[in-house]
Amino acid sequence: MSGRFLLAQISDTHVRADDQGVAAAKLKKAMAQAAEYRADAILLTGDLVNDERAEEYEALSRALRDPPAPLYLMPGNHDERSRLRDLFPSHTYLPRAGALSYAIEQFPVRVVAVDQIVPGETYGLLTEAGAEWLDQTLAAAPHKPTIVALHHPPFPTHDLLFDNIGLHDSDLLARVIAKHPHVMRVICGHHHRVAFGQIAHAPVVVAPSTSWAYGIAMYPGQPIAPRTDEQTGWMLHAWTERGGCASHFIGI
Repeated sequence: MSGRFLLAQISDTHVRADDQGVAAAKLKKAMAQAAEYRADAILLTGDLVNDERAEEYEALSRALRDPPAPLYLMPGNHDERSRLRDLFPSHTYLPRAGALSYAIEQFPVRVVAVDQIVPGETYGLLTEAGAEWLDQTLAAAPHKPTIVALHHPPFPTHDLLFDNIGLHDSDLLARVIAKHPHVMRVICGHHHRVAFGQIAHAPVVVAPSTSWAYGIAMYPGQPIAPRTDEQTGWMLHAWTERGGCASHFIGI
């Protein structure tokens, strides 16, 4: 690895078993693009499959075979924790019980993945226990630049739907992030479009979906979560010690 760290963030892949492999093919194209950019690591930030079915996770596993860089998985509101553990046994960073939160330590940038899904619900929730885990995990490496990853956007997007099904307790997350100035970026997905915000001192980047894009509804009467013909894609986060972090949209 050079003095630059490249993180490919791929989100909301929604792999299905009944779509003739369309979603899986888009995921594989994103992985191939990550290889072209020589990504040092690849992180999938949730909604890996569409309906939590075993056959969908099997299709996901096939699509992710032979990744071009170390690969890390996170759950979203369309995911089932136990299926992730069972069908990806080689992913030993995933805790064997409880929330699928973990830290990636071996790169010049530390990545802390926070599982804040609520089984059976579309919104996210950072529990007191989750906040304590995050606080302790961030405190363990206070001088290392850090990216915090989660699935749900932790700031108001001004969309009538996604603000209801985003992270419900973002104030708790903000209090934790504010204690740790080495958190230089928060990344997430869920919204199926690129968006930017802030929590405490940290910029937030919302990645698009590889499968489809949603428009936004900001006023009553506008269509809720309309699928649009906007380009799908993923985010490439590039870091150097001198230049900090830049985030790029890569279209599929």
